[in-house]
Amino acid sequence: MNVFEMLRIIAITLLGAIVMFFLQPWLYQSQILFLGDVTPENWIADEYMPGAYLVAAVSILGTLLWYFLSARAKILTSQDTSRWRLFWWLICLLPLLSIGGALSFFNTSRDALLTLAILYVVDILLLFWLPTATSSPAPTKFLPPGSFVLRRLVEPG
Repeated sequence: MNVFEMLRIIAITLLGAIVMFFLQPWLYQSQILFLGDVTPENWIADEYMPGAYLVAAVSILGTLLWYFLSARAKILTSQDTSRWRLFWWLICLLPLLSIGGALSFFNTSRDALLTLAILYVVDILLLFWLPTATSSPAPTKFLPPGSFVLRRLVEPG
């Protein structure tokens, strides 16, 4: 396991957590994202935070699951590549399904439904896609979508 890959995963996860748990609630509190049918402070504490914890936990778990399983990948043929790419997409379904769970169980605001779904997708991009695209181990490092371009930006030489 590459130390730089793990450090990138940690750094990107911390950035995603800051966005998810500080910036996004602030957008609702400051009424940049309007909530007319609930009190923002109560809604954030009772609805947003539990949903955000669910989406964050599943996204981070998906990232770690992908990293540790793909570190052991043996890719010898194009069929192996296709299987592992499919496996990435199957793991990606977990965070996407967590959005449905968070919106179903932890959202009583109709005003927040669309913005909250969009913010959760951004969170998955930060907590699952970006870490896997920039930090997947060598056998699978170019399998997540966009990883080839991102790897050229983050890796020296």
